[in-house]
Amino acid sequence: MRKLEECEHCGGKKNCTRSGGRSCRDCLAASGRGLHQFATVRCSYCGGRGQVWVEEEDEDEAEAGEQQSEEPAEEKP
Repeated sequence: MRKLEECEHCGGKKNCTRSGGRSCRDCLAASGRGLHQFATVRCSYCGGRGQVWVEEEDEDEAEAGEQQSEEPAEEKP
């Protein structure tokens, strides 16, 4: 199951201000700006939405996966 969570990179602000009030190298490069420009651009990790989709593991699926890994494999003669 997937759910929306706040973007850890921009903190849900939609604009990257990671490097002391200006955008980081990754977000500047993704926007087509030079690395030495003083700019605030939208976050390239969330696409300027402020939230990202995260895979959430269900408890039932996690328990089933653990049980399968604990069972010994049958050896064929």
